[in-house]
Amino acid sequence: MDAQTLTNVINGLKKTRDVCSSQLDIGALKELDGAIALLEQLRDHPQSTAEAHALKVRALQAVAAVVSIATNLRDWL
Repeated sequence: MDAQTLTNVINGLKKTRDVCSSQLDIGALKELDGAIALLEQLRDHPQSTAEAHALKVRALQAVAAVVSIATNLRDWL
């Protein structure tokens, strides 16, 4: 991902955090903040391909957990 794409994703996650913060527990908020921090680290300090891939996977896992909690998708499955 280039720096502009990462910036857009980070801004989107921050807006999501602000809007959904009342629906999320403290663990989910910490996980989302961690994902944002990882993406900011990746944007500010580009790393090798393997390290960048690992950071992206961790960030996506955190985002998936937050989306699952916020939307209660598991209740419908």
